[in-house]
Amino acid sequence: MAATEKSARAASAAEGEARQNTADRILDAAEQLFAEKGFAGTAVRDIAARVGLNPASLYNHFPGKQELYEAVLDRGLKPIIDLLAELSGSDWSPARDELAIDRIVDTLVSKPYLARLIHHEALTGGENLTRIVGRYVEPLYSRGLEALARSPAVEDWSPEELPLLVIAMHNLLLGYFSIVPLLERVLGVDPLSPAAIEGLKRFLRKATQRMIGPTDGSGRAGNR
Repeated sequence: MAATEKSARAASAAEGEARQNTADRILDAAEQLFAEKGFAGTAVRDIAARVGLNPASLYNHFPGKQELYEAVLDRGLKPIIDLLAELSGSDWSPARDELAIDRIVDTLVSKPYLARLIHHEALTGGENLTRIVGRYVEPLYSRGLEALARSPAVEDWSPEELPLLVIAMHNLLLGYFSIVPLLERVLGVDPLSPAAIEGLKRFLRKATQRMIGPTDGSGRAGNR
């Protein structure tokens, strides 16, 4: 009996893992197609075909296209929102910002079409734009503003400029991943290669330190 129960538990665990792997593959395919075609231009059958499933099988994992779209956004943006919430509750330090940059970049590397998906919806005024702004962009903005309020940035930027600083940092992070195909042509290298990503992290650490780090009194960050 014990052996039978153990075997049943192992089979159940394997089934759960396989189901999760399938769900992840569906989310990967959906992220890419939503980025390329937008929400309105993507059909569930297109996503299912990309993963090698029929639409009925896909519905076993996600109730519909809207739920799938939101799952793609949740998977990519919620970790970043949660990270910014952590930052807003902690004291500023260069090490804190460097760790945050690395984690955000790693998240965007692991979800390479997410930034393009967001920008596609913003540029086309898609039907999900209001939902994206309310559920994701506004929390990202407000958490970023709260994090800046605990940094030396408040000494060098006026209250009117801090929102623009948040937007600038948002564009630095998401902008790179939004134009990966263009960067590949311009730079002649894979923008998502380990070497390119490490270079991006170094640049972002330096740029962030110069924008929000302590200054030497002359308006420029000291010791850099």
